[in-house]
Amino acid sequence: MTKPALVGNIHMLNETNEHHVDKSKCLGNFHWVSDYAHDIFQTLKESEMQRRRIRFLSRQIDYRQQLIQLCQLIIRTYKLSRCALHLSIYYLDRFMDVYTVRADKLQLVALTCLHIAAQIENRDAFVPRYSDMNRIVMNSYTLFEYKAVERKVLTFFDFQLMRPTTASFVEMLSCKYVTRDDYVDYNKSLDESPVLAESLPRFESLEQMMASLASVLLLMADYTLNFYKLSNDQPSLLAAACIAAVRQVSGLPKVWTPFLTTLTTYTENMVEPYVKIITLYHFYHSPGHVVRSHKSETLWQSPDSGFEEQLLPPRVKVVAASKIETFNFISLKLEATDKENTSRKRSRDYQYEVQDSKRSKLDQT
Repeated sequence: MTKPALVGNIHMLNETNEHHVDKSKCLGNFHWVSDYAHDIFQTLKESEMQRRRIRFLSRQIDYRQQLIQLCQLIIRTYKLSRCALHLSIYYLDRFMDVYTVRADKLQLVALTCLHIAAQIENRDAFVPRYSDMNRIVMNSYTLFEYKAVERKVLTFFDFQLMRPTTASFVEMLSCKYVTRDDYVDYNKSLDESPVLAESLPRFESLEQMMASLASVLLLMADYTLNFYKLSNDQPSLLAAACIAAVRQVSGLPKVWTPFLTTLTTYTENMVEPYVKIITLYHFYHSPGHVVRSHKSETLWQSPDSGFEEQLLPPRVKVVAASKIETFNFISLKLEATDKENTSRKRSRDYQYEVQDSKRSKLDQT
């Protein structure tokens, strides 16, 4: 549920960027900094209450991380928005919670979910075709199969597809959660502590500080995709936890303030359990300091959200669907339950018995 592209934003603040623009002007161009920001936020909060809940019944949860890495690869290849990635995982988790999909068709379902999400979150010109995505999985599927799964996903959600995600709230709040008081307190703490001054970077301006921390905030939002047990939690709450986690790992004196409570509608006690999970995951995967470790990353502008960022590099090798199973297939078959599979097998066995009896009678005559 991303808004139209933002021409100037804090993620473009890079001294090596040839399109460098004035920092204060960039901050003023934010779509979220407007008279309608509060109404937009309230609408997102109401919409997140309509998200479909999962029952954690999927028996194919072991494939989830690999499918997320595949979606991230597509996102990086075609420079789609971060919101499209999060929305596609929302579709995928709910679909796999109800259906058991053939192992060689899991990537087909993941790519279809991503294609649907990209049509919602990105402009049509930036949405890759099924044939484009199919080349990344070695042309393992046909157009008919993509269309069949697309119809299945659309009817499964009853065409209720526009739902906010953690990325939706994070992108909205990334230009607001650092104030001038935070900037002053941060510099004051560096002046008073030589140890902190050696380990933490010193920012020349509030805008530069916001740009650096906002890019880390977006990475924190991506971390939440790896926490399957948090799938039913409110995205706005997870976004607030990401804000607190960034402030904690970046060395800001105050992890949470009354201003953030007003901004996010959540108190420090409400976000604290999630902050522990996110920060532990961050320090486990990022040994170096957060700001310096991401300072030299190559950034791009996400076409619909207007945020320049790069998703985390995949840590799991993507395996083509043709390598998962070697048998041929004709069309897509989704396996709903074991009971249905048993009944189908019995029906086939009965048909074979009838055919054998007819053959035996013919032989006797």
